[in-house]
Amino acid sequence: MRASQAKIKADPIDRQTQNQLHDYLKSHHINGVMLVNGKGSKSITITNRETTNKREIVSANQLFPIASLQKILTGTAIYQLKQQKQLTWDTSLYRYFPQVDGSDDITIRELMNHTSGLINNDRPPFPLKGEKQQIAYMLKHLRNDHVHTWDYQDVDYEMLAAIISKQTHSSYNVYIHKAFTKPLHLHQIKDFSEVKQKEVPQPMGFAADWHRVTVTTFSDFGAGNLFMSPNNYWKFVYSDVLSNPKMIPAFYQQTKNQEVAYFGGVYFDGDIIRANGSIPGYNCCFVANYKTKRMIMLFSNNIDYLTLKSASDDILHNYMD
Repeated sequence: MRASQAKIKADPIDRQTQNQLHDYLKSHHINGVMLVNGKGSKSITITNRETTNKREIVSANQLFPIASLQKILTGTAIYQLKQQKQLTWDTSLYRYFPQVDGSDDITIRELMNHTSGLINNDRPPFPLKGEKQQIAYMLKHLRNDHVHTWDYQDVDYEMLAAIISKQTHSSYNVYIHKAFTKPLHLHQIKDFSEVKQKEVPQPMGFAADWHRVTVTTFSDFGAGNLFMSPNNYWKFVYSDVLSNPKMIPAFYQQTKNQEVAYFGGVYFDGDIIRANGSIPGYNCCFVANYKTKRMIMLFSNNIDYLTLKSASDDILHNYMD
């Protein structure tokens, strides 16, 4: 991609397509918002409401648990440290956490593309307090199967977040604030420990109580502990991902010869990058053409993961031409 690529701005999505997307939300009974390209870097919000309960209405300016959509923030932070020559794709996990079984045979690259062999599907029975507890819990409960094949595991990005913390001698959240929140003026981003229940749309028709949401987000340090408004997430992806002329091509290079075309928090499909985020009661995704910057995001609190995947595929095949 040429350096001038960063200056390209996507064409606004036309009114007909906006109406089609609204009809899609309505016909599939999806309660939530879609964000699409407006003028320049701005987004346009398409809203569909399947509820009259104000506590369940999803707003583009309200905090939302972004779940695995956070992985691209972590991946972008790692890329920044690489550009600053603080680490490389081949840097060993042993440099940071020698106590991890087989850490001398795991690289940053393998954490970024989920081929590390690390596994951790354990959930704490109660919310963890702070980064030190989060890292300690992860280190205690992870295991290594020593098989370096594709296996989508949150622990890879939890480990990357812990590496960011060690390498920068600060907390992961502090680094995210310094690298993204402050420069982009993101005022609607919080670690779960700072979030009050009333700040988040409540899930519709799911047995997903606040305790379960708490435990899930706290244990997904670096891979789902952040809450952002859809508008702020749009601003991050548009400004720090799609507008970076080198990062996405560098990520794409790392997917070659891989079983699954994934690196740094996103899947690749030609010129398309995409990602899904899911925790009980909340689902979100984005699909973007990294050359034209055309992008569609979806945030919903009344669909399950299979419906999210189907919606993401429909967006890709029907609305990204």
